[in-house]
Amino acid sequence: MKKHLLFIAFATLILGCNNEKKDSPASEKTNEVTKPAVIVKDNFLVTDSSWGIITEKTSKEELVAAFGAENVKDETICGPECIDSIRVTKVFPGTQKEFVIHWKDNLYHKSIRLVESNQQEDPHYSSYGIKRKTSLKELLTINGKKISFMGFGWDYGGYIQSYNGGKLSVSKIRYRLECATNENKSLFGDYELDTDMPDVDAELDNIFVSHLSLSFIDETP
Repeated sequence: MKKHLLFIAFATLILGCNNEKKDSPASEKTNEVTKPAVIVKDNFLVTDSSWGIITEKTSKEELVAAFGAENVKDETICGPECIDSIRVTKVFPGTQKEFVIHWKDNLYHKSIRLVESNQQEDPHYSSYGIKRKTSLKELLTINGKKISFMGFGWDYGGYIQSYNGGKLSVSKIRYRLECATNENKSLFGDYELDTDMPDVDAELDNIFVSHLSLSFIDETP
């Protein structure tokens, strides 16, 4: 009987040692540090709070650090109807990636009011996939309700005035429209149009987004 008990005790000791050896790698794994996933920021994605990597509080110094001093230039441009001039900062000036920054504080360049782009091959796009050359027909489908905008052919032509309670009404991203044809003269002039009008409805595929902008002040149409 004593020999039998001694054998059981010995077997238990052996099994216990084997279990410790098997458990040790698992315990070591629990102490391993898992590296966080790398989040890649899309430089061309425009959201309600950012233009690529740029936010409302991005300073000029941070722009230079991000894009290089040679790609960040202050310029004076003509304002609407050239009544006055505006001091702005251009990023990638003279290229298809160019975008323009309007400051809340032109002297200090610490807070951004507006970012905009209107290049022919502009790569920027919104979270809805809206970009330059997106047709008014596509924009209307996304919005879900009629869209009101100013007639073409003058300094404020094509600016969207209202989304009339549609999906895009809550967005800070703004779009300006352009018409690919000037045959329909009823679309040109200093007055408001909307997509319910027969003349506009007939040209939905010929009217497209020409400008994207992101406002950091409350002026959502």
